[in-house]
Amino acid sequence: MSLRQTWSSLSLRLTRLLHIDVTFYAKSIVWIVVAHSTGIIRGVATTFLMGRWLAPQTFGQFRYILAVFGIAGIFSLTGINQSVIRGIAKGDTVIAWAAFKRILSVSPLGSAILLLAAAERLWRGESIVAAGLAGVALLFPFYSVSGLYGPILNGKGEVTKLMKIAIMNNLVFSLCFVLIITHTKHLLPVLLAYLGFDILFRGSLTWHEICRLPKVGTPTEHLRLGTHLSGISAMQALASQLDQILIQYVGGYGTLASYSIATLIPEQIKDLANSWNGIILRRFSQYQKNQETLRATKRHFWLTFLLSAIIVGCYAILIPLFLPRLFPQYQNQVLPSIIYSLGLLAMPAMIGLNYFQAHNQIRALWRFNIVNAMLQISSNLVLIPLFGSWGAILSKTLTRFGSTMFAYPTEIKQEAR
Repeated sequence: MSLRQTWSSLSLRLTRLLHIDVTFYAKSIVWIVVAHSTGIIRGVATTFLMGRWLAPQTFGQFRYILAVFGIAGIFSLTGINQSVIRGIAKGDTVIAWAAFKRILSVSPLGSAILLLAAAERLWRGESIVAAGLAGVALLFPFYSVSGLYGPILNGKGEVTKLMKIAIMNNLVFSLCFVLIITHTKHLLPVLLAYLGFDILFRGSLTWHEICRLPKVGTPTEHLRLGTHLSGISAMQALASQLDQILIQYVGGYGTLASYSIATLIPEQIKDLANSWNGIILRRFSQYQKNQETLRATKRHFWLTFLLSAIIVGCYAILIPLFLPRLFPQYQNQVLPSIIYSLGLLAMPAMIGLNYFQAHNQIRALWRFNIVNAMLQISSNLVLIPLFGSWGAILSKTLTRFGSTMFAYPTEIKQEAR
């Protein structure tokens, strides 16, 4: 029996056993893993090298600017990305044009937030950080629309093409960034290189893909979903970045640098899991609204929980060996990193959230994200002033546990439009 025949037989058996399309996910995961492997190279060239080569003060300043940039991201309307995937998967390609215009019209408000933050830092006498915030404020609208090519390709089912682009982007970016950071350790050139290359590369791809799309269908329902998701994303952006802002105020840039190292690898693993979101959403969007779909989604949920438990166990065993070698300046971050990795057990939430999006369950989406944001913000405000970076680690880990139950797939109900 040939290798192909053996694989076909095995995948058929696993599909029957697990009740999921093993062939589809296996083909997708190969390209995703390869693309994310180059993403690890990119991470080494950026955050990993900055963690090793930059002074903790400079690295902390960099992370602080990115945190403020993330809060300004509430005006990037990132929720519209999901509606683009959903709309194109259903044949309404006009949603891409509508999303581009909507994001470009709102994103200048994000620039205004960054300029206000720059003024606040300048008032505190931190002129370099203020200049960095002012620079990224000018780039913000372009960065906001530069990533639409990903949802477009996901919506069309062109996963292989998207992953090849990601591989090329990651490798070229890594080379360019290494050249920058080996020649300068100053904040401003490192920051502008970090954002500027992405804008040029991804922005050109976005414009190319949008120009190729016909204006077919209607964007109304998808924009409505995107509006809700963007509102949800606004809460999540504030909740997810508030910890870094508070840590800087409580402990300074050095403490923020240590926290960033402790959370770095678990967040890389989480990003790998999130790279599945577009594929899962497109897949779920094509399923009929019935009980069999609900049962299949629940199986996906528990299989993801089992996988996440294996990942956390392996991480706890391996990270004491690797983290001190990767970051000699931050050897005391091993235990905080292990505790933070427990939050990966909440990865099944992405199954439920994509299910809610695919079937337009707006109330379920809002319920999950309101609970998540309120838990995150309130626990940050209580725990970080008391325990510093440890408070942030406990806050995020407990929040992920507490909100996951609200992402469990539930009965499908047709909601009013």
